[in-house]
Amino acid sequence: MTDLPFPEWGSAAHDAQFSQARSCETRATRFERRIRVRNAIEYIAGALVALLFGGATIAALLRGEIAFALGFLLVLAGTAAVLWNLHRRGANLERHPEDTCRAHLRRQYEHQRAALAAVPAWYIGPLLPGTLAIYATVTAKVAEKAGWATALSGIAGPAAITFGLFAAIALANLWGARRLAREIAALDAGD
Repeated sequence: MTDLPFPEWGSAAHDAQFSQARSCETRATRFERRIRVRNAIEYIAGALVALLFGGATIAALLRGEIAFALGFLLVLAGTAAVLWNLHRRGANLERHPEDTCRAHLRRQYEHQRAALAAVPAWYIGPLLPGTLAIYATVTAKVAEKAGWATALSGIAGPAAITFGLFAAIALANLWGARRLAREIAALDAGD
């Protein structure tokens, strides 16, 4: 006679192991902490951009440089949009008491995956009008004094760096979205 109430269960998968109940909770808490830290860094960076471009806007207005002031204001508006989108799309989801830890973690992963995959639209997109306005203003001002060939060749390097950085941000976030998609697949597979 065996001590197991259902001996066939034990014999069907004698090497089966239950996951630790705390393992999922630890994983979810660690992931949520990472999201909070990432968002805090983004909010601090946004405040710094607002401070710098706010000062630049005031300085441009005082000097009568309306085109620069407009470009700086567009960057400020874009930054506000990015921070709002981060709050709306990239914040941690609330835990629902009726959800299992696994269900919550999956929802959290999917929410963040969708946010990362859409970074070109909600993060980079709002910054483009101001960035383009500033580059156009600088190029036009230089062209007035030195000609368009000089202005365009002079702006090419800084523009390549700026838009290269935007592309790197988009690619890094798309890579992060793919990584989260793999995490979701692993969760669905029972890992």
